[in-house]
Amino acid sequence: MIRLQDIAEIAGVSRTTVSNVIQGRTKRVSQKIIDKITKIIDEQGYVPNMASMSLTGNVSKIIGIVTYSWIHGMHATMDSFVGEFIGTIAREAEEKGYYIMLIGGEDYNNVVSVASAWNMDGLIILGYSEKEHDILRKKLNKKMVLVDTYASKEYTFQNVGVDDYSGGYQIGEYLRECGYKKAVMFGESDEASDYYRWIGFKKAMEEEGGYCSKARFIVGSTNKRERIYLYEKLIPQFLEAKAVAFTSDYTAIEAMNFFHDLGIKVPEQISVAGFDNCISATLVRPRLTTVNQDVSKKARTAFECLLRLIRGEELAEKNIRHEVNLIKRESVKDRKNTF
Repeated sequence: MIRLQDIAEIAGVSRTTVSNVIQGRTKRVSQKIIDKITKIIDEQGYVPNMASMSLTGNVSKIIGIVTYSWIHGMHATMDSFVGEFIGTIAREAEEKGYYIMLIGGEDYNNVVSVASAWNMDGLIILGYSEKEHDILRKKLNKKMVLVDTYASKEYTFQNVGVDDYSGGYQIGEYLRECGYKKAVMFGESDEASDYYRWIGFKKAMEEEGGYCSKARFIVGSTNKRERIYLYEKLIPQFLEAKAVAFTSDYTAIEAMNFFHDLGIKVPEQISVAGFDNCISATLVRPRLTTVNQDVSKKARTAFECLLRLIRGEELAEKNIRHEVNLIKRESVKDRKNTF
């Protein structure tokens, strides 16, 4: 197996120069030498020992992705949103010569330990609250980009998310226009993204003199068994409302399947809407009306922001929120225009 020293001898340069080129520290290296070393590396099929380099160099080329371990009652990596997000960053990282490493985010000390041991260049963090970020920041001096985090006041950290309020408003407006003035929303949290989706939904429902009480925002459990029990308990309310907007496609499809098992027809008896526009939204029948967010774009933006921070750049926009748009499909019935 060819070694770093072998590359240096073939190129006629020092081992340090080869190491600097591999790690991107090329300010004092001529383009001619960079091209020469790169060509030799390609020809010889040299694979750098990233573990060793991360311990000895200032740049490891390793990005940590910190994520919640569980979502909807299953491991986070099984969720289509998380899977697409991680997959996109993996592709971006590979193209730019970086590596990714997943870290469970519940234990701050574990995040600190892993990120420090591998000398990670930075972290992209999914699912943290502002308070959780503050705790981690005090323990770990690394560049960080948060995803879908809300600040209590001004943003002192870099965040990438979507316009949850607008998404909630769009689905609320559509259900109201279809004749569902008593529609309800079902979420798994009363904080962060779910909360702002509810606030937008409520605003839309109260247009044209309507009233939407807080009782129409149902906060379920992150435990699947408990959610199913709640669906069963709420069947009378769902049938009266005739429409339910869920804060994720996963729970929307889960509920649709539950209704089907009980013989309740969607959308004839209960119209259903989701949020995310995941791949399953077009596979389920009836196909799911939902709010589309571009997960891949969110991931690419988070990765690019982190690279810029690593390069020492100051980002003018601390809170980047991408637009979302409503996708109308067959799971919602237009009651106003049905004759």
